[in-house]
Amino acid sequence: YLQEDLTRIDEGWTAARFDSLPHVVRILTSKDREGEIQFLKEQSDIVEEVVDEVVHAYHSGFNKAIQNYSQ
Repeated sequence: YLQEDLTRIDEGWTAARFDSLPHVVRILTSKDREGEIQFLKEQSDIVEEVVDEVVHAYHSGFNKAIQNYSQ
């Protein structure tokens, strides 16, 4: 499920060393700023969905590990 969502994310967003500058410059210099901003929001929404799924899947295990470590 997550792999499908990850393929919808522009590869510039998935780079190990994310650089926001090209995205900012593209928006500021675009003739269609609204379109670029909409694309940015769509990419952000996809990333947020993926992160939510990962957090939801691992949250209880992570909390249990922290409890075990603190005892």
